This record gives sequence, C-alpha cells and structure tokens, in this order.
Amino acid sequence: MTTTARRRILWTFVGVGIFILLTAAAALWTLSRAQIARDSLESAAEVAATFPALLEAGDPAASAAAADAFAADARTARDATSDPVWRLAEFVPWLGSNLTAVREVSEIADDLAVSAISPLVAIADDIDIARLGFTEGRLDLTPLVDAAPVVEKANDAFQRSVDTVRDLPEPTVPLVAGAVDRLTEVLLPAATAVDALDRAAALFPAMLGADGPRTYLLLMLNNAEARTYGGIPGAGAVITVEDGRVGIERQLSSGDYVIEKESVIPLSPSTIALFADLPGRYIQNTMSPLPFAEGASAAAALLERSTGIAVDGVIAIDTTSLGYLLEATGPLDFGSVVLDSGNAVDILLSVAYREIQEPTVLDAFFSAVTLRLFESVTSGQVGLPNLLTSVERALDEHRLHVWSAHPEEQERIEGSELETILLPDDDATRVGVFFNDLTGAKLDYYADPNVTLEVDECGATPTARVTVNWTNTIPADAATSLPSYVNGFGLTDTPIGETLTRLTVVGPQGWTLQDYSFDDARPGVQSAQYDDRTALQTEFVTTAGGSHTLVVEFAGTVASDPERVWDLVSTPLARSTNVEFISASCDG
Repeated sequence: MTTTARRRILWTFVGVGIFILLTAAAALWTLSRAQIARDSLESAAEVAATFPALLEAGDPAASAAAADAFAADARTARDATSDPVWRLAEFVPWLGSNLTAVREVSEIADDLAVSAISPLVAIADDIDIARLGFTEGRLDLTPLVDAAPVVEKANDAFQRSVDTVRDLPEPTVPLVAGAVDRLTEVLLPAATAVDALDRAAALFPAMLGADGPRTYLLLMLNNAEARTYGGIPGAGAVITVEDGRVGIERQLSSGDYVIEKESVIPLSPSTIALFADLPGRYIQNTMSPLPFAEGASAAAALLERSTGIAVDGVIAIDTTSLGYLLEATGPLDFGSVVLDSGNAVDILLSVAYREIQEPTVLDAFFSAVTLRLFESVTSGQVGLPNLLTSVERALDEHRLHVWSAHPEEQERIEGSELETILLPDDDATRVGVFFNDLTGAKLDYYADPNVTLEVDECGATPTARVTVNWTNTIPADAATSLPSYVNGFGLTDTPIGETLTRLTVVGPQGWTLQDYSFDDARPGVQSAQYDDRTALQTEFVTTAGGSHTLVVEFAGTVASDPERVWDLVSTPLARSTNVEFISASCDG
C-alpha cells in the first residue's frame, strides 16, 4: 500500500471520527436543550392553569406575577429550541417531527406571553366583571370600549396559536410529548374564552347603543309548542338601547303580527324543502329554520310589515331560561302567584294555561312577567356576575340566540353559540336533532325524548347511528281535562289530545345519509342539504302517553380521528333531553 493510500485511509478515519464526535455532541446538546424546553413548557402550563382563578379572585399583583413567570418560562423554552443545531436536528427522520413540535409550541407560548397574556392581565382589573352592572337602568360600556383594542390583539395571537397547534406534527418522544400536550390542553380552551371576550368587547358597546340608539325585537320562545330553536315566539317586546340604557318601547304577542300571503324574505332552498314558505309568513314559524339568521330576519321583516317598527336585530330566549334568570333576580311576586326559579317552567308552560282560559288575559300575564323580569334585571339590584352565570347556562343549552341586522356585527356573531344551534364541525363532529310541533297545541310541555348516538370509527368508513325515541307524558284524558288552548283548538286533523310532530335529524358535515327506519318501517321522508350537512325529516302523530322511534345512520367519506370529540345538540324543550353516547370498541 502506498503512502498516499495510507494517508487517504487515515484522513477518512479522522473525518469519520470527527463526524461521529460532532454528531454525538450535537445529539447531547439537543438532548440537554430538549430537557430545558420540556421543563419550561411544563412550568408554563402549570402557571397558565392558574390564570382563571387568579383573575376571578381579582388580585392584580398575583396575576401580574403569574404572567411574568409564564413569559420567563416561554422565553426559556423558545431560546432552548431556536439555535442552529436544533433547527438542523429537525431534519433527522422520526426525531425531527418531535423537535419541530417542541419548537413551534415554544414559539406559540412566547408569542402569547408578549402579545396576549401580559396585555390582558394588565387590563384585567379594568374589565373586572364584578365591577360591571346596571345602575338605574344603564350599563357602563366604557371599560369594554377601552379594552377592545387590547383584547382584539390578544385574540389574534390566540387564534394564531390555534392554527399552529392544529398543524403540529404529533410528538412521539416521551421526553417532550407530555409537555407539548399539557401546554396545548391549557391554551386551546383559553383561546376559546379570549375569542368570546373579543366578540363581546367588539360587539356589545355598539349593540348597546354606544354609537347611537338601537332597537331590538325580543322573542320569548314558548317551549310548550316546539320549534327548532325552542318554541314558538309568544310574548315579546320591542327594546330600545342608547349608551347602555335599556328600555321597553312596546310589548307584543303573536297576535300583533299579520299573516302574510308570501314569504317576507327570500328563504333558502333547504328551508323551503323542509318547512315550505311558512317561516317567512307566520311569526310562529320563524324559529323553525336551522339558520337562526334566516328565521330572525324573517321575524324582523314581519314586525316591520305589521307595526312599521324597524329593528337593528333580534334576541330570542326561551321560557326555561327565564327560570335561570330568576336564580339571579330572586322570586317575582304577582299577588296570586310567586314566580321563582323552581316553578317558572311549570307555571308558565302548564299551570297558566290550565287556570287562565281567556287568551287575551293569558297574553297580559306573560307580558307582565316579561316586564317585571326586565325591570328586575336592569334595576341595578342584581349583580352582573350572577346574571352572566344564568346567561351562560342558557347559552350552553342553546336557549339564547342573537341576530344583528348590521353585517359587520353579524359577521362577528357567526360561528358562535349566539348565532346558531348547530355550530360548524371545527372542534367537534356534530349531529343535530330538532323538533317542530304541527298541532298548534301547547302539549310539548309533556315531551320526554331520548336520543342515542352510536359511533363506529373502527373501519375505513366511520358510521354514526342516531336513535330518537319520542315519548310524551300527556294525560290519557287530555282531550277533556286540558283546555282547548292547550289542545290546539282542533286546528288540524290530529285528534284532540294527540300531537303531530316534525322531527329533523341532521348529520355531520361531509357525511352522507346511509339508512333510516321509523318504528321498524321505512316510510317516505323528506331530505335536504344544509351547506354540506344532510338532513332527514319525518312527521308523525303520537297518542297521549305514546312513543315512536326514528333511527338514522350516516356514513363518513374517510376514516375519522378516533380522538375527535362528538357533540349532539337538540331542540331545547321544557326539560333537557336525555342524550347517550356509545362508541364502538376497536379492540381485536
């Protein structure tokens, strides 16, 4: 072997040795930095988890200290994952995706610390909910107006974090996976909360008249006669607001609206397919369409044609929610009856109908309840935190909805619980079950439906089976024991004391209708498309104390994520519908 050849081999070994040493050094360096990032992210997650309690306690100093601690942890994690060696290591197969996830989460945390958490903590005391409230019928809007720019910037940062998290590679190395998962578990719910705060800060001042007077139609939905969004609009009111001061301009009943020969607004093809043009002609049917904006705009148009009053928006709240508000306001004494949170549903949806036979007197009673409750809420004697707890419960149960006639405001409302009963499938796979009474009666007070959702995601094509058991507890002698007003005056061919119900089942976005049965048969049904959702609808008569069962099966087009959350929403009736989830076991 020549000297040149020996030198070449020697230098080759030297080169390989240097490469191994450098690789080992880089690996050790990256490992040490990963440990630093892991510890910092876990610490940041623990600190972030304390923010809700600290802010609720109203301790600015403790909140600021926590924000500083979170920022320090986030900066440490970002510094540990931003050097050239780390970025180079991200190209290593298998390991690289883990390092990328850690780096991106560290960048998210640091961005949130600077752009969101510290600024929000700085103004938290100024928008302390406990400080807000009605004073002599007026709600001070100044704190929300002042906070709006800061909240908007913070929300932008949180939504950036959500977008990044959704695209993150799934970490598989235990060293870092736990820290990444823990921080994202804390941040995602926080992003939802900040988004809601941003909507409120942007919407409420203008909607409550900060920029000029506003007028709204308030619809009180009667759950005893079901519609998709809870019930028919019964009692209601025209509300005026200006600079946070709220007043009632006029009280309404369904009799104040003219029945139109044609729809007062263009209805969507899906609404026409399922409900014909009735939602655009009768105020009682405006709460049937699945798009709340469609029904609300029809109600506003019907009001203007009937009374000449134009409104800036529509607020719909159901009777059951009034009971929640009474938890905050306390009982209301009407002399012959004391209305409280425990008896409100029974009195307003059952007892009043049995004891007050004259419809005009009944309307007057409902109007009096609406006025007294409104006066109690705006009196300044009820703390806003208690009211917000009641409102939050109503929102959670899909009993409160809002539509704005101002496009820029409606755009902010869209995609939220305020806007629709069936949210987009962004954070969950959703199914809807909705009821509409066709009897013209008040017998849905006795409705007792049960819904089961069975999900099988084990195969290449996932399926979802929805079983709806519609049962009522109507008295056997309802035809003679209940007033005509409750039984519907015999307005339809349905026998007195029985109900004619329209049941609509809506599948997840992008899923297709696979099969259905009604009481083990396959009668004719209606179907329609709501955007990319398939809806199936049927109608049936139920005798007093009777029941029926509808089964609908949907199929997905591709395998779904087994970790994805499922959600089933249904028409809010007098009492909550019992819902059961069953997930197929994929073992074996």
